[in-house]
Amino acid sequence: MTAIRPNDQMHLPGLGIPVDPWTGHVLKHSLIERMVRLKEAEKAFRLVLHELDGTTEGSRPGNRRMALAFTKLEEAKLWAAEAVLHGED
Repeated sequence: MTAIRPNDQMHLPGLGIPVDPWTGHVLKHSLIERMVRLKEAEKAFRLVLHELDGTTEGSRPGNRRMALAFTKLEEAKLWAAEAVLHGED
């Protein structure tokens, strides 16, 4: 029996094409590139925060203020992604 779970469908040929989660429309190449740049910038900033905190990537922040900084970074990334996806082209 070959049952395909929803997450497994992304591994099938032809699927896994980036789409806007709100509209379902396929993303333009320029938007994909901007989203990749945003993700890379967020990762670089996250690594700097870990370095300043003395922790390693994937570990919990050392104190409440650093945890808040990570939360705000995630929030900024979400707002920026929203602006990239739905901003004026």
